[in-house]
Amino acid sequence: MYSYDDEPICACSTPAGISGLAVIRISGNGCGLLADKCSVILRSSGEYKKLSELPGYTCAFGYVKDPSDNSKVDEVIFTHFEAPHSYTGEEMVEISSHGSGAVKQEILKCLGMSGIRMAYPGEFSRRAFINGKMSLASAEAVMDVINSETERQLQAAGSLMSGMLADEIDSIEKNLYDQAAMLETFTEFDTEDPSEEEAKLEVVKDNLSDCHERLTLLCNGYGKGRILSERLRVALLGLPNSGKSTLLNTLTGFDRAIVTEVAGTTRDTIEVQVNINGIPVTLIDTAGIRETDDIIESMGIGRAYEAGREADMVFYMIPPDMTEEEAVSGVKDILMDCESVTGVFSKSDAGENPDRTEIEKALTSMGVKGFISISAEEDLNIDKLEDVIIDYYQELGGGASEGLLITNSRHYSKFLKAAKKLGLALDALDNDLGTEVCASALRACLDEIGEVTGKTVSATLADTIFSRFCIGK
Repeated sequence: MYSYDDEPICACSTPAGISGLAVIRISGNGCGLLADKCSVILRSSGEYKKLSELPGYTCAFGYVKDPSDNSKVDEVIFTHFEAPHSYTGEEMVEISSHGSGAVKQEILKCLGMSGIRMAYPGEFSRRAFINGKMSLASAEAVMDVINSETERQLQAAGSLMSGMLADEIDSIEKNLYDQAAMLETFTEFDTEDPSEEEAKLEVVKDNLSDCHERLTLLCNGYGKGRILSERLRVALLGLPNSGKSTLLNTLTGFDRAIVTEVAGTTRDTIEVQVNINGIPVTLIDTAGIRETDDIIESMGIGRAYEAGREADMVFYMIPPDMTEEEAVSGVKDILMDCESVTGVFSKSDAGENPDRTEIEKALTSMGVKGFISISAEEDLNIDKLEDVIIDYYQELGGGASEGLLITNSRHYSKFLKAAKKLGLALDALDNDLGTEVCASALRACLDEIGEVTGKTVSATLADTIFSRFCIGK
């Protein structure tokens, strides 16, 4: 584990590789004075000659110099931020330089020679959390924003980072603390008017019930949130030459999988990430399911079944020449583990399956959710297939707003435990177990919520969370 301190730190906040510009971030009170040792101001809004003299939120043109011999490293733009109005809540400096790897390394070396150490992963966000600039939940959402690949991912992560979840939890938490305080008065003081106490307990119960409903709604939204965090896994399964690879290529927009008329062409699973209406999806092409003596092909078929069992959704391909018996035998093992299987009558441009009615009847009785006819070759009904994915995603939300989706499994676990303990508190009131029992369960509920907001989180857990961040964040 890292040994944290309050020394000025630095890191490159832009990705590795060559770019037009790069940003070197420095944070820590007194970092401006240290950066003076390797910086020269050439032009600013005033007569400022040192970086540390720049007013907050102003920029200056100059260059970074090597403190050992005063040689110029690169011409840059310096931006100065004053505490507490910065990302970390500390004094900060950002250096915008050219984006070559050599330039970035030289600037970081010069900063190190000036007494500014390299930051640990996530240390900037860790300092922002410690200095009260953001809740732990908002800080964790920073990496979700960085890793966003679709608009839905960005919307959910941006809402979390901006504090929408933190505001909702703060409201719930405040209400729970108020009810805990009320319960303590019942424990400490006996009232002479039982009807007055009963009325107050009803108010407590109503408030606890409201908080329980709000926590439950957040937990119900994790179905969508998990997909945005981990991607929706959609497996394409079927007999050899049933159109799986052609469909994969059509959905991805390029020839990712080899397509031939030779049965058994696909020997292993092929995964491709696509964006379907903002939903991050991993499409999985699989080996055709059939009996074979080929050892390698049989291993691929085993992986096909495994992909189907682990997928969120399965598109079961039914070509025109598939019989009812083949259709039933091919899908029965998959239905044991995957709850969302859609029958896809493929290659409809080549004609209708003569056994379609019987196949649909048999597969419906086995739990297949629906059926659709497509032609990947002619791009027929591919949009309807995408609608199946969108509908599946929408049904996961439980009515939760995408602005308040839990995308973090740790948050979900804590809120789920908090809701259960709040349920115990309500049961204690309903069954006249005493306000002391209710108050105890309520305190346990608040402890679980505090591990999301950061109020009761341990230093070890906080270090573990921030160590997963990139260096410059």
